[in-house]
Amino acid sequence: MSRGKICLILSAFLYGLAPIFAKFAYAAGVNGITLTFLRTALMLPVMSVLMIVRGQSFYLNKKELINIIALGVVGGTLSMISLYASYEYISTGLATTLHFIYPLIIVVVSALIYREKIKGAKLLAVMLVTVGVFMFIDLNSRADKAGVILAVLSGVFYSFYVIYMAHSGIDRMDYVKLTFYMMIIMSAGTLLFGVLAGGLDFKPIDKMGWVFSAIVSILISLGALPMFQAGVRYEGASTAGIISAFEPITTIILGAVFLGETMGIVQYIGGAVIILGVVLAEKYG
Repeated sequence: MSRGKICLILSAFLYGLAPIFAKFAYAAGVNGITLTFLRTALMLPVMSVLMIVRGQSFYLNKKELINIIALGVVGGTLSMISLYASYEYISTGLATTLHFIYPLIIVVVSALIYREKIKGAKLLAVMLVTVGVFMFIDLNSRADKAGVILAVLSGVFYSFYVIYMAHSGIDRMDYVKLTFYMMIIMSAGTLLFGVLAGGLDFKPIDKMGWVFSAIVSILISLGALPMFQAGVRYEGASTAGIISAFEPITTIILGAVFLGETMGIVQYIGGAVIILGVVLAEKYG
């Protein structure tokens, strides 16, 4: 297995692990929008120290600044906010499932706009992943149109994140520097949204709430994000989108182990279909 695919699988695992600690954080007084803000804000001091220790310049040229703003605002902030907002209308399970339409979007855009040659195995892989993900839909949930639109938009915005990273050259930037500036933009965006929406609340958070929030922040900022950046650099956008579908499977397995969560036979089949799609992409894509 190539270095890039290993990075993408590790990234998906860490992204899938984060919601488990998020559940513990919620039980300790943290709400969704507050955790979304803390996920980025808590790592800013750490990333700035890392920049200084590594002798990394804080300077951004004009192209880097434009790329980071585009990536942070559209691919980061808008993706997170639209996904969070969709929870107000539909179940989190349905919202997350609709969000994972992005691997299909990435492959289609890569083929149509960037003229990327898509092998038959990779096309079959993305179709399997898409079908598998949609098998996790909670058919008993009330699919409000606004919630569905917001959840799909979160997937569209995230597909922009993956594609833009692959084709703008920003994936070659030092990962600490890129993560540092992404954290600044995403923190500011979620802070603004939290204040306007009235969902930012630190008062109910106990000590363990801060601990679990910090763990989520570390997993994503120091693990998942740089791993994903490396994976996109080595494998490209379409393969990154397919392999990242390991994320919901990780969450489901760990949820069963640590939280006692269960799922039906259709969801088990969906997980198997996703794994088959990822294996196809790894071997033949």
